[in-house]
Amino acid sequence: MKKTYNLDYEEGQYYIEYSMPENEEGKLIIDEKKMELDSVKFYKMFFEKTKENIEIVLLNKIDENVNEQVRKKGARVCETIQSLCNDICKEINKKCFND
Repeated sequence: MKKTYNLDYEEGQYYIEYSMPENEEGKLIIDEKKMELDSVKFYKMFFEKTKENIEIVLLNKIDENVNEQVRKKGARVCETIQSLCNDICKEINKKCFND
């Protein structure tokens, strides 16, 4: 299963949300100043309902009109969370769905 999430920015917060219209997961908020995320919400959004091999894709949707520093920081947020998701997916797929 491939799941695509979008990273965006609004009013001092980065947020990640599932890209599909039936999104019931809400948003994962990352405050720009603290740069912390709720790890429980992260797990629930991305991995809780996993029942088969999983792949997570995180797309950076931050508008080009946003401040350059915000965009740069957003790119780092996107890369970091994508890398984390890749590692977690690899372990889940290996340990839970190894054919």
